[in-house]
Amino acid sequence: MALLSTGTPAPTFKGMNLTGPEVALENYQGKKSVCLVFAPDTVDPAQTTALKALAAKVQDKVEVVTVVRKIPGVPMAKAFLQQLGYKFPVVYDSTMTVFKSFGVEAPVAVFLIDANGNIVYAMQSGPFKVDIKAIGDAIAANVP
Repeated sequence: MALLSTGTPAPTFKGMNLTGPEVALENYQGKKSVCLVFAPDTVDPAQTTALKALAAKVQDKVEVVTVVRKIPGVPMAKAFLQQLGYKFPVVYDSTMTVFKSFGVEAPVAVFLIDANGNIVYAMQSGPFKVDIKAIGDAIAANVP
């Protein structure tokens, strides 16, 4: 399975949001870009804090959406995210439907989708670390 590349229309999806109402990618089309982060299976508090700070910084023009495939349980995950102060969507993808539609076999991967629904940035990295600086740079370079 190959990671979807830039210039490709992003697949639409709906998913259970652990921080609020259901997430549907189509709800952002025509409004703002989406940064889709397929998160590592392990939680790193420093990365979590950095991603939360980036999401707050760019929230007017980019919706950061994290996609996770493994959690200890929905109630526990919701409580944990609330305790951390997460405000942006965290999609629980237990069947890996969203992972597969974007060609992501394992985390970590990042996609930046413009307001028209097209992928303008795609990156796959190692299984344990989200490169927050690279995400910030991609947003700065691709979102007006």
